[in-house]
Amino acid sequence: MINKLRDTVRRFPRIRRFLNTVILYIKYPYHIITGIKILLRLPRAKFLGIKFLQPNFIFKNNINSSSIIVDVGCGFEADFSKMLINKYNLNSFGIDPTKKHQTMLREYEKQSNGKFKYLNYAISPVQGKITFRESLENESGSILTDHINVLQDTINEYEVDSITLKQIPEKTGIDKIDILKLDIEGVEYELFYQISDDDLSAFSQIFVEFHHRSIQRYSRKNTKEIVNLIRSKGFKVITLDSDNYLFYR
Repeated sequence: MINKLRDTVRRFPRIRRFLNTVILYIKYPYHIITGIKILLRLPRAKFLGIKFLQPNFIFKNNINSSSIIVDVGCGFEADFSKMLINKYNLNSFGIDPTKKHQTMLREYEKQSNGKFKYLNYAISPVQGKITFRESLENESGSILTDHINVLQDTINEYEVDSITLKQIPEKTGIDKIDILKLDIEGVEYELFYQISDDDLSAFSQIFVEFHHRSIQRYSRKNTKEIVNLIRSKGFKVITLDSDNYLFYR
């Protein structure tokens, strides 16, 4: 019976996401407040043409099969890429340095009929070799030593190749990118505090998951500073949950 239930959950992603959401609410009650925020803010987002996809993705719904997205910190499931490829038949580049994710990402690359391309890089303010800390217990590791998973989990450290935001068009071969998604486990603060107009010129939309809950040295104040900084570069901004922000032109 238990094995049949597990097989059912594996075969149906919506059931898996629903169960994960229930578990998340039980484990972290603040997610209930987040859910209320999303419900209250969603009507305005829809009026602005913003599309919301579970668990936390938002983007301007002006993309099509010709669009290009870059999914940084895509994780082993590359769920953002998969959802948009399935919905719009567009092309995506998944960028992730985590060794334990590589097998599944390369397998999806083969299965995607050229729609998904995997690039084995970290994104940071510097180019070159840097130390990445992979969690053996959780999906997410980090470059940062004070990420909650790095502090609490068993960690496997190794060197990875890092590129900057400005190098993404060069590495992908794409000059204009419709959506850049960044889930880089706290490095977004170091990245954007040093950002220039030119660094962002290739991107029409930037979706950022901020990690003020996961990194000791950063707070919501830092997130607000980065939000205002990116807005000053000519982007509009919207958030449904005060953790994940969309910047769009």
